[in-house]
Amino acid sequence: MEITDLLLLPLYLALVYFIATRIKAKHDNDPIYQKYYIKGLNYKIFGAIGFALIYLLYYKGGDSINYFQAARPLYSFAFTNPDKYIEFVFDTKSAYPDQLYMQAWAKGVDYMLRGNATLTVIRCVSLVNLFCFDSYMSCTVIFAFISYYFIFKTFRLFVAIHPQLEKELSISFLMIPSAIFWGSGVGKDAIMLSAIMYFFLCFYRMVILKQSIIQNALKLLFIAYVMSIIRGFMIITVTPCLILMAAIYYRNAFKSPVVRFISLPLFLGGGLIASYFFIQNIGNQMQTYSLDSMQKTAEGFKSWHTYLGDTQGGSAYSLGDVDYSTAGIIRKAPLAISIALFGPFFWQIRNPIMLLSGIESLIFLYYFFKVFINTKA
Repeated sequence: MEITDLLLLPLYLALVYFIATRIKAKHDNDPIYQKYYIKGLNYKIFGAIGFALIYLLYYKGGDSINYFQAARPLYSFAFTNPDKYIEFVFDTKSAYPDQLYMQAWAKGVDYMLRGNATLTVIRCVSLVNLFCFDSYMSCTVIFAFISYYFIFKTFRLFVAIHPQLEKELSISFLMIPSAIFWGSGVGKDAIMLSAIMYFFLCFYRMVILKQSIIQNALKLLFIAYVMSIIRGFMIITVTPCLILMAAIYYRNAFKSPVVRFISLPLFLGGGLIASYFFIQNIGNQMQTYSLDSMQKTAEGFKSWHTYLGDTQGGSAYSLGDVDYSTAGIIRKAPLAISIALFGPFFWQIRNPIMLLSGIESLIFLYYFFKVFINTKA
């Protein structure tokens, strides 16, 4: 942490809350904004500052710090070579400026300059950093504030759809510690969380509410493009779910119970077929996200996380021997999903940060069985 962080952080917090107060006042007739907007922002900012401090003081490094370090040389470069800076930021095919490479190498972050996904994150961090006077803490607060904008918009939509679940939705969107922590800092996670939220929001407005169809379609294309560069498999995960949601929605629009019953397999079948062709088309357009490529990527992630767990005390786990064919992945899916939703389990905890995550996962597991039992009853 540098002196600029200590000096600028209070100013940026004041700026964020000033803007937030104006946004809340603009929606003075909306009880959801009045009740939750500042409250949710408090959690978000607290999580963001906690995220930054843990990476600075506990981990003393990590991807978040490295993204910022890779973006720092671009700060002065933007003022000395504005044309080349603009070309780098807005042309996703452009490479990191050659004259800055040695600075990145000296900081030990040159490995992040080799992939388009990490370069895209660096571009985003650089743009935010232009308004943060090269301060990591201030950049983190602004990242959190931008991310919160999209999260709250989507939360507001869900409350409009299910007003009876207002309290439950507020907890889900605004108060889950791990989502606040990992979705607030400088890095891929905050960008992807924001993109997923806004992708759903635009899709719902366009397909279900039929609002500003062309505008929302253009937004969807842009968001999909950004997601495809950073973590394209998210599109393959999210879009089929949205297609099925739309299919079920229009099936439920029929008033006759008989027609709804007869049309259910047709709409579900149509949604599944559309999802299948979407995934196939994405795989053909971007070989990185073909099924074969994703199987190889999954194997690579497993090897890397196992290495981190063995050498650096990271959050690794074992699924046993895995056959990375489609059938093999399907067989391991239930165990993998269980660990993703309810892990780390207490026997997997290796440091204080994982302990907090383990406590949260245990609470999730409790509510999962509670909901399952109550629904069954």
